[in-house]
Amino acid sequence: MASLHHRNILCRSDLAALGGATWGLALFVAVSGCGDSSQGSASEATGAATEPGSATDTPPTTSVGDDTTATDTAESGGEADDPGRVTIHRLNRNEYNNTVRDLLGTSQTPADAFPADDFGLGFDNIADVLSTSPLQAELYERAADGLIAEAMAIPITDPTKFQIEAETALASVGQQSGDAWNLYSNGEVYQTIELPYAGKYLFRARVWGQQAGPDLPHVNLTVDQVPVFMVDTDAVENAAAIYEVEIEATAGLHKFAVEFTNDYYDELLMADRNLLVDWFSVEGPQDLVMGENEQRKRIMICDPVVDGEDSCGREILRAFARRAWRRPISDAEVERLYQFISEAKAAGQDFEAGLRVALQAVLVSPHFVFRVELDPTPTDLTPHPLADHELASRLSYFLWSSMPDDELLLAADQGNLQDPKQVELQARRMLEDPRAVALIDNFAGQWWLIRNVNLAFKDVLLYPQWDDGMKASMRTEMRLFAASFFAGERSMLELLTSKKTFVDQRLAAHYGLQGAFGPDFVEADLGELPFQGILNKAGLMTVLSHADHTSPVKRGKWVLENLLCQVPPPPPPGVDTKLDPVEGKTQREILEAHRAKPECAGCHATMDPLGFGLEHYDPLGAWRADEKGLTIDPSGTLPDGKPFVDGLEMQTLISSEPDFTRCVARKTFIYALGRATALADIPYLDEVVAGFETGEYRFADLVVSLVTSDAFRQRRGDPSM
Repeated sequence: MASLHHRNILCRSDLAALGGATWGLALFVAVSGCGDSSQGSASEATGAATEPGSATDTPPTTSVGDDTTATDTAESGGEADDPGRVTIHRLNRNEYNNTVRDLLGTSQTPADAFPADDFGLGFDNIADVLSTSPLQAELYERAADGLIAEAMAIPITDPTKFQIEAETALASVGQQSGDAWNLYSNGEVYQTIELPYAGKYLFRARVWGQQAGPDLPHVNLTVDQVPVFMVDTDAVENAAAIYEVEIEATAGLHKFAVEFTNDYYDELLMADRNLLVDWFSVEGPQDLVMGENEQRKRIMICDPVVDGEDSCGREILRAFARRAWRRPISDAEVERLYQFISEAKAAGQDFEAGLRVALQAVLVSPHFVFRVELDPTPTDLTPHPLADHELASRLSYFLWSSMPDDELLLAADQGNLQDPKQVELQARRMLEDPRAVALIDNFAGQWWLIRNVNLAFKDVLLYPQWDDGMKASMRTEMRLFAASFFAGERSMLELLTSKKTFVDQRLAAHYGLQGAFGPDFVEADLGELPFQGILNKAGLMTVLSHADHTSPVKRGKWVLENLLCQVPPPPPPGVDTKLDPVEGKTQREILEAHRAKPECAGCHATMDPLGFGLEHYDPLGAWRADEKGLTIDPSGTLPDGKPFVDGLEMQTLISSEPDFTRCVARKTFIYALGRATALADIPYLDEVVAGFETGEYRFADLVVSLVTSDAFRQRRGDPSM
């Protein structure tokens, strides 16, 4: 088989445009600055990949932990003249899995085995923190090998049968006896067989015994020394028996053996128990899927036998790389990829072997693993529009966490995405596509901590209802609630006030809902019950609690940062932030005593009151009238001083705050662009929020306002490049 390590066939300047015969060389070349001029500066495209944690938004400078608009919500930033720039963006694990799914049609999820992605600003798609390790580079190559092997597999129409005559096989003991092998002592006759495919195989053996002594000859059929079938056989030479067993086997080498284990010999009586093996066979796979390999059909858009290997190979590579790299492919790039086929054939291998390696090279290229955006002049601060295909990728990875589909790529090919109206049409179409569920998986999943429900730890002695079923119910409720906003016409103002939710029988009882509920989720009205909006969802309250008690600090901090986009100051060095429950005191009393310390007041003054408003919700988000018999005081004030009597009033007040709608817009902005906001973004955010308001705060209109903004459609260079 040809290998990705054919370094000799490509010069370093070639590798820059190709994106790599091997990952290490590709990155070396990318940083060195040589490349195909038709694709812009390769050094600019991938230079940041060698320092993924470096900040590139200068001026102004921001870091992943510094959202500089967070405390400037009411100020105008003046004219919008700096759309910023995004560090080259490595596909995170979810994006990688989704991309290979849409590119190949695979159900494999190879990125599950990649190192965990780092988080910044609450999300795992922030370009500045998506680093690349040597291990990850190796795993990319391994993933490409497995993906292409599956995609290019030729369907098998008949099982393969390996028939082994025992007298021609290997044996640990015995001798030939006619057309059979006589195991005259304990031992085995065996053969090592290379199975071409994983699947179910029939392992058969024809045997008989020379019967002697009180017991029948004992037969084992073994695979890789492990018995898979055992029998005491009463068969004799004129009435041999065929035994068979179905096994599950992986592709590759396996040792198949017929074993005799209870030899017997009585010299005085001339009694000799032996086992004779006529033949054994292995046949499979038995679980064949008839028909075509749809993945292969998608790649093999022409027939190399009919159309010619040279022209067909280039056509296949151009089409595949265009989709994988999410942009048009130059003739020079096609030729570099085709060299893998030429090299394989020169080494005595066939067209198919070379093609498979060329396809693997496409998948380990930085042009696949990274979302490459180029600046005509890398050091120029003058804003410029993204190329159509770059904009298509921004749009698809925002809404789908995956590659552009054929319709979006066609719009980019035709230059239509320079028109904001065409961008709006594409965005609205994509929001209605099933792949937009990625917004729930990854945007709401991280912003609203839906992903974290599975990770929450509770004291099951105190909360025996906490189990996998409860976790699943909590997650499903939050996901359905998110879908009602992202895929519907609901105003995002209802995010904190809606009395509508989705429950099954278990959650209905958890919330105290009356009525007949079953295992399926249905929409329900919470009516007069003290629950509303996302903030009272049991899953969120559970995540924002400790194992055995609530946490007003966690809850208040989350409200402050995620609903108002205000960041409390960090605790001073050396301050003990662990506040355990105290017998006879409420969490509020404990925190108020802590906050009385001058060094602690600054951190807690704004977030604690918000957390106090949620103290009626226990560590699993169920309503409680008191805290272990102690009176709960849920009153407090918003950061701007507005008082509230309880959590429900707090949520209603927040929903009417300009800071709330602006925070929704900012969170969407950060997730969509994969970068922190900066002071220069304030004018763009003003425009996005204005469009959000005009659309009556529907999420779809927020998306349209954002993706048609200059901040989304433009970028600039960096003088430090």
